[in-house]
Amino acid sequence: MFEVEALPFVHSLALSERPAERALFVRVYRDLAAELRRGEAAPAGWAADLQLCLDRAGPREREHYATELARGVRAAPAAVAPEDVEAILSQGDDARLLALARDRRARLRPEHIAALALRARKLSQAGDRRLATAVLGREPVRLEVAPLFLEASPVQRRAIMLAAQRAELGRNAGAGAKLAEDLAGRLEFAAIAGAAGEFVEALAETLGAPGELCARIAADRDGEPLAVALAALGAPYDLCVRIMAARDLSEEGDGFARIHTLALLGDRLSGPAARRIVAAMIGRANGVAAPPSAAPARQAAEPSPFLRRAGRRAALSPETSANRAQNSRAP
Repeated sequence: MFEVEALPFVHSLALSERPAERALFVRVYRDLAAELRRGEAAPAGWAADLQLCLDRAGPREREHYATELARGVRAAPAAVAPEDVEAILSQGDDARLLALARDRRARLRPEHIAALALRARKLSQAGDRRLATAVLGREPVRLEVAPLFLEASPVQRRAIMLAAQRAELGRNAGAGAKLAEDLAGRLEFAAIAGAAGEFVEALAETLGAPGELCARIAADRDGEPLAVALAALGAPYDLCVRIMAARDLSEEGDGFARIHTLALLGDRLSGPAARRIVAAMIGRANGVAAPPSAAPARQAAEPSPFLRRAGRRAALSPETSANRAQNSRAP
């Protein structure tokens, strides 16, 4: 629906002496006709302005207007009734679910979108992405479509992340999760060594997610799923940079897609919001990912050369007492 402040300008186009501006008014009127069939209220004097616009038009202009208005009428059949939506969802017929998701006039509540997203995820895992594409194509992109994060485009993924961030506003998240050093070392070593299988295995153990899902997260060329997964684990930003840069370097391609994505996200995605998205991708019903579980440490014979450890303090010599040690007494 149009903003109230824009209505005077739109109305003025109907009275314009310029045919192009009158044509713009008719196109706006056509779009409004589609909105009216969804239950919106028409602005006052809208039909009267259309009549004034038609009165000023010549024969060819009126013919063009008639074509535009007829096109709007054909594009806006009756909307699906709410009780019909419930019936379609309960029956589970994939063909009817696809038609419902593609129907932009259908008034779908958040729980309807969530049900469609869950079914779309199952179908996409079997190779049928039609329902996922239809659900993600509905505007605005809602948090309920987070189960389809891997199927979404970069723009849709950022809309999901923004919705997750908004959902976490005002919540007391408590202490943020931090990735254990041994887990960080496993992930970093595998990424830099180019051991894709070991990286997926470590990511699956840390997230508590299926290996196939983690393989898709790690292999995604745009990088948003991996960035969200690392944020959900509480990985430090510098570790995320090294892992995602290493993943870019290990593949042939143009530029550094994943590191560019991480730079765009920065620190704008909080840990709780990331865990909410990861939980949806995994399929956890509570909407919050479980804290990362401890994974077995790497074998001592193959330690991670990239794991940073704090330097040890030099111990006092057994022959040196505490009182005689340098800097132990006031001057």
